[in-house]
Amino acid sequence: MEIMELCRYYWYEHVDQRTMNLPLVTSPIIIPSTLLAYLVIVLKLGPKYMKNREPYSLKTFIRYYNVFQVFINAYIIMQLFSAGLFSEPTRFCYLPDYSFDPNPIKIVHTFWLTMLVKLIDLAETVTFVLRKKYNQVSFLHLYHHITTLLLAWMFTKYYPMKLCAFPMAVNCAVHVFMYTYYFFSSFGDKTPKILNSIKPLITIMQMVQFFFLILHACVAYLPSCEVNKYPSHIQIANLLVNSVLFYNFYQNSYKTPKKKAN
Repeated sequence: MEIMELCRYYWYEHVDQRTMNLPLVTSPIIIPSTLLAYLVIVLKLGPKYMKNREPYSLKTFIRYYNVFQVFINAYIIMQLFSAGLFSEPTRFCYLPDYSFDPNPIKIVHTFWLTMLVKLIDLAETVTFVLRKKYNQVSFLHLYHHITTLLLAWMFTKYYPMKLCAFPMAVNCAVHVFMYTYYFFSSFGDKTPKILNSIKPLITIMQMVQFFFLILHACVAYLPSCEVNKYPSHIQIANLLVNSVLFYNFYQNSYKTPKKKAN
């Protein structure tokens, strides 16, 4: 009973009052339940459904999805810019602002929008299953999508502030480039050959992103930066795991020599 009361205390007492009533944020059940259903669908029900079926093409859906991702991630960056995130480029530590002023509120709503986008991102795995691209439903892919949504949910609920918004802006910028590449590569044989050389650069860009975000998270440990350290603990741990997983993917995909067929 004490554990339940402790969980209830931290869930309801330490929330940001500006986000506590937003859809999907209040409930402690909806997002975890969605992720559980997601795993069951992409690992069990989906492959079972597709077992005796031909893979779906979904080319049109994928192209529209990529265009959506490019524009929504660019929009999130624009919202953060307009909210003053980069108004002081030499300032690394932003102290929390829990006010209801226009700019802090805009950042709060942008956090919530980002959480919704990360929820929509789960559809990407479903398309892999429907196209029978089971090799793409890897541990890296699942870990990245699950933890990204959980962190977006947690940060929207507890820490929707400038210091935590910077990683979000960087990640959205990477996604603009990434989904632009995916859009053009979806045209198959009509795709310019130069995109083949760009593909490994996307993974390198993601790894460089993790490195800089780890450095940025360390700002919270500066004596002059009087902020809650827990977001940085969580960010650094997750970024380190992602760095290892993406590095292994890069090595296996682009550095390991291909075995010649006999």
